[in-house]
Amino acid sequence: MVTVGLVQADIHPHAVERNLRHYAEMLERELTRPVDLLVFPEMFACGFSASLREEACAWSAQCQDFLQQTAVKTNANVVASLPMVEQDKVYNRLFWYSPEGLLGQYDKKHLFFGDEQALCTAGHSRTIVSTLGHRFLPLVCYDVRFPVWSRNRYENGCYAYDCLVYVANFPAPREGILQQLAAARAIENQAYAIVVNRVGVDGNGFPHAGGTAVFDYEGRKVAAAAQNQEQILTVELDFEKLQTFRERIPIAKQWD
Repeated sequence: MVTVGLVQADIHPHAVERNLRHYAEMLERELTRPVDLLVFPEMFACGFSASLREEACAWSAQCQDFLQQTAVKTNANVVASLPMVEQDKVYNRLFWYSPEGLLGQYDKKHLFFGDEQALCTAGHSRTIVSTLGHRFLPLVCYDVRFPVWSRNRYENGCYAYDCLVYVANFPAPREGILQQLAAARAIENQAYAIVVNRVGVDGNGFPHAGGTAVFDYEGRKVAAAAQNQEQILTVELDFEKLQTFRERIPIAKQWD
């Protein structure tokens, strides 16, 4: 079993210190049992606005320190994305920390049209993280719409990954689409799919209602957070059941 904690939170625009304090308070108050993996939403400390470059330059180091310290304090793997500036380019970069340090990072491939496309540079390669005895493919928000980018692989009896992790900022009108797409990605790749979305209004005035959920390899919703409510949703993933299902229905052997 792998126990995951999914942090569905409001992210106040232009208020990084406030948001980090709020996360620390949420964890202190609501994380009442040990977890192996903690997942925060996309742009977890600042949300989306036209000020991503400024937010990145001012706060990226402090945000990374927060993630590493949280991993140490909770003795868990910690995942989140934040804006990063590198060689004068802005990336929507996902970080995966363990208590021992950085395990992997991923620059969002598919940038949503509008501010994100105007401000950010797309990544070009996936990152599979091996930890907790399993393999995880972390992706970011709009990536969920692109099945080829999420595609699993099966070679020599081994799957490339066992669980998809999507950190997201899907606005309220499209929250249902987010869940349908995540369920589809879980089914077609014979893997768990985790989605962590935010609540509240972002820096561009778009409302978010949540939709944080976990889907199993048959597309069934294992657990879901409450609508329009901050919450740390705790879920156990049974990877032995996943393996049994893969053996019973070996679809991967016929993947194109």
